[in-house]
Amino acid sequence: MAEALAAKRAVQLATEMSFLRVMVEGDCKRVIQALQASGRSLMLYGHVLEDIRRVGSTLQICSFHHVFREGNLLAHSLARRAVLTADIDVWVEELPSDLDDVFRKYQ
Repeated sequence: MAEALAAKRAVQLATEMSFLRVMVEGDCKRVIQALQASGRSLMLYGHVLEDIRRVGSTLQICSFHHVFREGNLLAHSLARRAVLTADIDVWVEELPSDLDDVFRKYQ
């Protein structure tokens, strides 16, 4: 459910920022596969998946891709930081200084 809600917020944020092409990556294979599939999902959070697809359909391109957690370390670190600090900030151009090292590893 948490991964589905995170994907929903990502797609909503993309539309709020007027992005036209979005690639959503997640490390929960089950959620990504459900988002890639056509038709209704019978999962407990199927209504969230439908919301994601609905909002995503308003974009020119909205694709969903599975990545292993190790390949998405920055997103994992941001999520952990948000849980630990109840931080609701959004960074568009600069990362918090404590995550800059994580980002530089994958440039």
